[in-house]
Amino acid sequence: MKKIDKNNKIFQSKEYQKDKNKFYIVNLNLTYDTVLLYSDEENYIICRGAANLPTWIWTKDNFPIEKLRELEQAMNIYLTDNEKDKFTCKKELYDLLVKYNYEKLNDDYFEMGTLTCKETKKPKECDGNIYVPNKNDYPKLAEYSYNYYKETPEVTPINMTQAKDLTQELINSQNFYIWKNNSGKIVCMTYYIVTDNLAKISHVYTPVEERGKGYAANLIYNVTNNLLKDGLIPLLYTDYNYIASNKAYINVGYKSTGILINFSCSKEKRKNKRK
Repeated sequence: MKKIDKNNKIFQSKEYQKDKNKFYIVNLNLTYDTVLLYSDEENYIICRGAANLPTWIWTKDNFPIEKLRELEQAMNIYLTDNEKDKFTCKKELYDLLVKYNYEKLNDDYFEMGTLTCKETKKPKECDGNIYVPNKNDYPKLAEYSYNYYKETPEVTPINMTQAKDLTQELINSQNFYIWKNNSGKIVCMTYYIVTDNLAKISHVYTPVEERGKGYAANLIYNVTNNLLKDGLIPLLYTDYNYIASNKAYINVGYKSTGILINFSCSKEKRKNKRK
């Protein structure tokens, strides 16, 4: 195990390239000057973009058990004085951490689906159309941003001031899109960020009273078509067990590439170890 830089040979390995799309956040973190990377240059990469962000762990398939304790020691480097620090990894690794009783592990567990799209399928039509939001849309979108963070289990809730600041950033990015119905109401929103040739779609939100009407599917369909036309690979992360949400993406051409596990660890040893 050693500290590495973003140009390390492991990022070009056949094993990592196979998983590159699924581990989009690692690729995004490599663009940060504050990125912290550790690896044995063959079996695993531990990556965090900044101290306030989750740590991502990539491991090659059939991860060698004899490397587990070494990897755990590397994980300890990423633990802070926060009550909990968030991590993401393959289920294979998470199961090993549980089986061999990694003492820093908490009981948090979230299955995150990974999906990508090579060709779209036209969803059932709905009323309305896609738009780029403007300043008049800002108040409602700030409200939606607040609700998105409140309702999404894998993200940390934010306050309204933070939601307003974030919404302004999204509008300024020019990668923020909304769907308005025929009455002019904003009924869905989404945003994407591009790293290399990958475009991660996120911030997908439909207010409760407008769900089940096809707005999200039509918005994602249009945004995805634009990304494909630009030669980009669209991908997204979902709540793997939220069937309705996943169905909306699958209906427009996205295909599952498996799951990753979101979990947390704490610097202080747990009093009651996971069995």
